[in-house]
Amino acid sequence: MSPKVEFSSKKTGCCATNKCLIFLFFVVALGITALIVVALLAMNVRGRFPPDQKWWQKTIVYQIYPRSFQDSDGDGVGDLNGIISRLDYFNYLGVNAIWISPIYESPMKDFGYDISNFTKVDPMFGSMENMKTLIKEAHARNLRVILDFVPNHSSNKHPWFIKSEQRQDPYTDFYIWQDTAPNNWHSVFGGSTWAWSDVRKQYYYHAFLPEQPDLNYRNPAVRDEMKKVVDFWARTGIDGLRVDAIINLFESTNVSLNEPPTNLPDVTSEQWEYYEHLYTANLPEINDAIREWSDVLRKYDNSDDDTDNSKFMVVEIYAVPSIRNAYYTNGADMPFNMDLVEGSYPSCNASCIKKLVETEYNTLPEGKWPNFVMGNHDRSRLTSKRGITISGKTYTNVLNMLLLTLRGTPTCYYGDELGMADVDTISFKDTQDPYGKHFGESAYKNFSRDPERTPMQWDSGPQAGFTNSSHPWLPLNQNHTFINVQYEKNATHITPLKVYRALATLRQEPAFLYGSFDFRYTDDNVISYVRSASGYSSYLVVINVGTETGTIDFKTPYDYHEGTVKVSTGNFDHEDYTLDSTIKLDKIILQPAEGLVILLP
Repeated sequence: MSPKVEFSSKKTGCCATNKCLIFLFFVVALGITALIVVALLAMNVRGRFPPDQKWWQKTIVYQIYPRSFQDSDGDGVGDLNGIISRLDYFNYLGVNAIWISPIYESPMKDFGYDISNFTKVDPMFGSMENMKTLIKEAHARNLRVILDFVPNHSSNKHPWFIKSEQRQDPYTDFYIWQDTAPNNWHSVFGGSTWAWSDVRKQYYYHAFLPEQPDLNYRNPAVRDEMKKVVDFWARTGIDGLRVDAIINLFESTNVSLNEPPTNLPDVTSEQWEYYEHLYTANLPEINDAIREWSDVLRKYDNSDDDTDNSKFMVVEIYAVPSIRNAYYTNGADMPFNMDLVEGSYPSCNASCIKKLVETEYNTLPEGKWPNFVMGNHDRSRLTSKRGITISGKTYTNVLNMLLLTLRGTPTCYYGDELGMADVDTISFKDTQDPYGKHFGESAYKNFSRDPERTPMQWDSGPQAGFTNSSHPWLPLNQNHTFINVQYEKNATHITPLKVYRALATLRQEPAFLYGSFDFRYTDDNVISYVRSASGYSSYLVVINVGTETGTIDFKTPYDYHEGTVKVSTGNFDHEDYTLDSTIKLDKIILQPAEGLVILLP
């Protein structure tokens, strides 16, 4: 018989009363709950659950150069209705955001970057109703619309400039005027930044063409007008702005200062690169202007628990990370990271590319989102940059594979998904680019941006499906008969378009959408890395951007035994790495321009 146990208030112990036991129970329960919450949060941070990402962190941004995308009215120039007619293409491609280069009213001295009205559409491209329709139709397809915003300058045909020339208030000081050309400041397009006005009998400042006078951002009235422009387009329904030429927004007030030479080789005194732009670029006052535009955009953020309707702003800048990353703190969502624009040329091998990517990740301000750009309307196309291998392969697919599998938002240029190439046979007579024309017939090919701006190649017809006109604004590439959307979409073999689309689909996997990024084997030819998110599939990306064969063992150093090929560049001379095949990872052999995305077990 067990002895009788009596509880007494006098008995000592850690918890002797019923109240104490009940309290202890609740403490333990609370502690367990807290541990569960911490565990869930930890898994969330590691990627087990989707983090709170904005729409622009989850999509590819696709740049449309509107003159060259699709002509709807037969004049040989692309337009808004043309873009509308092709919106379904982006759903097919797996792109959820389009960035449209300028469509504003303009004399077209720089193809829309010389703006005579910031809130009107140029008749060449259509009407404001067409623009509203484009936005509506894009949104119906879950496409975001980003518009080019060109705040640094206007056209010299803008009413503001005409009134400023005539000293009509309040426009007298809307631009930067001097009695003399006071310094050696150089235009981006070459030559002096100072141009004479016969009307005002003074010089005005222009960072680009003389037909593009710089606005005076030290005048509060100018800043107010440009905030109204941002407000107008936000009300119209655009989802974001790409801010052009942001570094040129302010100049030193001390115009007696001359800029020192850079002493760069092979640069003439006519070129912008000849001088170090201490007084005309990246001045600190830029930050306040960006914050003002950001504040306007944020008024139109109307997101809720189910829908992300946030507005987006990215600024254009070619600069080292120490300068570029400062733009993360002034109201912009991100500055374009252009490192791979130059890094995709042959002079940057796989080790060099790795360093550029590492630098982006390692120097990024806390909590900010990375991004990568490889091509745009001012630089050579991907396919033309790196040339071809000894066996005749282009690097298009490996470069797209790199761009679309890095951690961060990728921005691509129209036609690069097809492997469109520069048209470097455009004669001086047919040249349209004012920058190229400035250097004359003997040197225009070294500077013209026309080769990368030729019409989009939709099919193998006479004008590649771009226009019904027999005279498109720029000549087509003769390879459009087999490098075009229709052919690559319907081909039975792997094409650049199919590779791009497969990569765009794969980007929606947690590992690529928000997962971690870890480099693996890299040498001068091969670069490899793993993308993973806790609780989800992991992927090994291996690409050869070099000129020599790479043989890589992933088993011995990394304990990767086998994997399944999910995306292939499709240009292999054998069938060892066919799609969905399981392959051993102790000896991956890649020829130049070949690449794989491999699902790890």
